[in-house]
Amino acid sequence: MKNIHFQDREALEAKIENIRREGINTLQIVSDFDRTLTKCFVNETYIPAAIALIRAWGYLSDDYVEKAYALFDEYRPIEIDHSLSYDFRFQKMQEWWERHFVLLIESGMNAGVIDDLLAKSPKILRDGACDFLDFLASRNIPILIFSAGIGNLIRGILAQEDRMTSNVHILSNTFIFDADGRVTGFENEPIHMMNKSTTRITDRYKTFVASRKNVILLGDSLGDLDMVDDRDMHTIIRIGFLNENIEKNLDLYKNKFDIVITHDGSMDSIHALLRNIAWE
Repeated sequence: MKNIHFQDREALEAKIENIRREGINTLQIVSDFDRTLTKCFVNETYIPAAIALIRAWGYLSDDYVEKAYALFDEYRPIEIDHSLSYDFRFQKMQEWWERHFVLLIESGMNAGVIDDLLAKSPKILRDGACDFLDFLASRNIPILIFSAGIGNLIRGILAQEDRMTSNVHILSNTFIFDADGRVTGFENEPIHMMNKSTTRITDRYKTFVASRKNVILLGDSLGDLDMVDDRDMHTIIRIGFLNENIEKNLDLYKNKFDIVITHDGSMDSIHALLRNIAWE
């Protein structure tokens, strides 16, 4: 298929054979959500991040948008300036997310916003995603969805598709609401693009997947490669979704991922890969 690219087919086949030999019960999935399990475009329209929709649709206080953009203008140049030290950028990204989440609370973030976003959201799961998730559920293969997005929305989107099954685990920025639907805090410290690492996974989940040392990693950015620590695993198959600036970035992605899926492609090839590993 024209939208599936490989850097080293022989190395990939060796990884597939390693996992097949050790068995499907040694496999786990670690995946980003936005623009990985979901589409980048619907009807040729770019799908904005949830935070962008919260800004655009006027859910919060009158001054929220101005203050949110002020934070963006302050921190976004730091995020993309790779001449700065990693530690400095990491610190500033943490600071950005913490300040923005405080702003959300102060601006009246509430459960009704989540409900309305879910009600208005188009069907955004990537083509083939439901079949992929059904396969994982039927074999009880755990999938950790690791996202810098809003966990409440991720749960809601999967629940709408009846795919919030017991093998699905979500580590994201999840709001805690009081009895009146007001945000009182978050389930964990903020997750951003620079701290998506399995070191943040709970001991309970680590115990759950302790015998699963083979991983299929799914992501749409180079930062997603850090979601799994190579030292803890036997074999990792890395699959990247390159949805934009394809000609410019394809070679880079091919050097980092075992498989690259371009042009907002479906998950059918990943489903086929799983069936191959399971000898089906």
